[in-house]
Amino acid sequence: MLYFSINSPDNHHLGFLVLMDNDDSTYTNGASGYYAVKAQADEADIQACSVQWQILQQLSQHDSLSWYRQSDYVQLCDAENNIIGRLQQQYLSLCGQHFLLNDLTGTL
Repeated sequence: MLYFSINSPDNHHLGFLVLMDNDDSTYTNGASGYYAVKAQADEADIQACSVQWQILQQLSQHDSLSWYRQSDYVQLCDAENNIIGRLQQQYLSLCGQHFLLNDLTGTL
């Protein structure tokens, strides 16, 4: 499992992202799995980033979100398996909005 905090590009904390792989594939090319989003932020951060917050809030309500690895990035899909985003290094793009990730793996 990989754990990340989700922040806006101007560093407002908006929530968390967890990636789980299907078969201990160590996230190599072609690997796949599921992910979960937890929208969690202070009221000031929610107001400052309302569009981004709304996207995370909606994804927090789904439990069938999947991902698959392509070369140097991870493709993120919604509950209907439509591509909605991409994770590459510390950058996350979801539904046209951009976020920064902070790797928390090993610290929790």
